[in-house]
Amino acid sequence: MLVQAREATEAGAYQEALLLADQLIKTAPEFPEGYYQQGLVYFHLHQLGAADSALARAVARDPYSRGAWYQRGHVAFEDAHYDEAIRRYQRQRDVILQSPPRLRDYYHETDRVALPQTWLQIGRAYQLKQVADSARLAYQQVIQLDSTHAQAHAWLAELYEEEGRMEVAAQHARLAWMHDSDNPTYADQLGGLLFKQGNVDEALPLLEQAVRAMPWKASATYNLGRALVASGAAERGEQYLMHTDVLQELEQAINHARAGVARYPKDPARWEFLSNLLGRAGLRAEQAQTMAVARTLKANDSTQVNPN
Repeated sequence: MLVQAREATEAGAYQEALLLADQLIKTAPEFPEGYYQQGLVYFHLHQLGAADSALARAVARDPYSRGAWYQRGHVAFEDAHYDEAIRRYQRQRDVILQSPPRLRDYYHETDRVALPQTWLQIGRAYQLKQVADSARLAYQQVIQLDSTHAQAHAWLAELYEEEGRMEVAAQHARLAWMHDSDNPTYADQLGGLLFKQGNVDEALPLLEQAVRAMPWKASATYNLGRALVASGAAERGEQYLMHTDVLQELEQAINHARAGVARYPKDPARWEFLSNLLGRAGLRAEQAQTMAVARTLKANDSTQVNPN
């Protein structure tokens, strides 16, 4: 049942996953994984209170859980309760570090990934709280554990750019892209920083990579347009710059729709509305996930509300 619940969750079959989790809980109420899976599904449905309650039950049954406190941190993070998110991520970190030796041996491979990821989320929460020193220390902890961690380098680059330390920002952005050169977000970040430093020739191929992979992203399109104009390809650059306005309007509509589903997470019409906008932007994976939520809510006979 646990394997089936996990597979259903990964496939976006949330109604089936909930039924399997409920069945697992009834069959083995002291087994934490049933509550954990239930919490994950509710998190995907953005029903944060229900998710947190289920995850708290998982923690109560397994105080050394390698995921429950981390996911509870995500619940608080998603609700913009960053202080509480930090506390929960720190609790997960302490669980990893303070487990009995036999459990640390058992979870050795899991912890090798989980510990830097937990530090990463601590840093991100501090960064969004605008506590730069604490965020930087957390990201540096990640890099000490895994020097190739691209996301830690990328978010460090953000911090340094916000402080106006452009050379250090570019160094970390370059490391992020080097360690994950197929990721268009890192190409966009490095290309933008290089362009700001006047290195147009090196910035252009990075920005072109970013726009090819993320044609919906207004900032990447804008940066590419400016770089093309600066390189002498003014006509082509102006085309990208003019298209930026259209993309910004779509981004604003998507952000408004996301705020709507966050406020009314049980309304399938809002999820469908968001899914349609994501489809217009070409965000296929997120579109599929939002449609899966809408289907689940419809199966539960949720009340539909006009999304406008």
